[in-house]
Amino acid sequence: MKSNNEDDAPSAEPSKDAEKEPFDLEDEIKKKSGKKHGHKKPTLKAYASMVSFIVWMAFLILWLFFFAGNYGIFENIAVVIVALLVVVALNALLWIPSDREGIKAKTSAVGALIWLVFLAIWIIFFSAGFGIYENIGIALASLLIVGAFNVLLWVPGHGDAWGARVSAIGGIGWLTFIVLFIPFANDLGLDAYHAVAVILTSFLLMVGVVALPWRKEMRIEVDAGEGAEKRVKLSIVGFILWVVFIIIWMWFFAGMFSGNQNVGTILLSFVIFGLAALGLWLPWARVRGEGPESWFSISIGFAWLVVLTLWFWFFADSFNAYQNFAVFLISLLIVAAIAGAAQWKKLQDFEVLDWKD
Repeated sequence: MKSNNEDDAPSAEPSKDAEKEPFDLEDEIKKKSGKKHGHKKPTLKAYASMVSFIVWMAFLILWLFFFAGNYGIFENIAVVIVALLVVVALNALLWIPSDREGIKAKTSAVGALIWLVFLAIWIIFFSAGFGIYENIGIALASLLIVGAFNVLLWVPGHGDAWGARVSAIGGIGWLTFIVLFIPFANDLGLDAYHAVAVILTSFLLMVGVVALPWRKEMRIEVDAGEGAEKRVKLSIVGFILWVVFIIIWMWFFAGMFSGNQNVGTILLSFVIFGLAALGLWLPWARVRGEGPESWFSISIGFAWLVVLTLWFWFFADSFNAYQNFAVFLISLLIVAAIAGAAQWKKLQDFEVLDWKD
């Protein structure tokens, strides 16, 4: 006897009256992807990005048709690239989030946008009045200024932040000065010797500015016994005095001598500085029972510099630059061969020792 539950159970077979719809694979994929991800319409930002690139293309066409013929190929390439970068910067402003870090990023993007606009205006209206090196210097200097602004923006405002800012601005400021000074030095009425003196002076000032915030934190820790710290400081002072000597020589005396003689003077001054530093550290090395592996090689190096000094001072003016460079290479090879032979002999003597005893 069958239970009533079996009679009441629904049939597993589909009803004959049910309509059979044809299976469509594309509809199924759309339904499933729609359930998982939903259908998102393009946002206003996406439309704005597309419109911005359409505007750039329109600008490119109009520029090429109406204005490009009035400028050179490099100017046209620069204008087109700068315009594209402006569009990219505007899109960066559009898509960067508006949180705290996003505001900094947007500010950086605004700085880049201002620099690009400045660059485009300079190329179109002012670059023709300057040479290629001067224009490159102005472009690099303006980029460095934007970089300095970003350093001030992104350096954290705690701890030694002020010191990092001062050091970074000092270094970037010096680079900005260099990229502007080198191409415009001739316009200032300075010859090569005076220009070198100005660059070296600015270098010393930059080092002072960069080191100033850290003077209290600077500690010379050398695991080398007593007297090492004082010798390191004296070596730094000696280096600064050597640079000061070159500045004075270049500004007041270099014009009285030939270029080769000035090279000889710098080499001789370096030899004196090196000997002073060597004499400063030699007693310390002897007390510790240490020293260079080969005093002979060091002596050969100093002797080579002295020979080069004599060559550039007395003989180099009788030869051209290529011949003097050839003499430099020959002397360098001779010194390297002598020093290498000395080291090889030392190794040979070391190998013949009777290690069994």
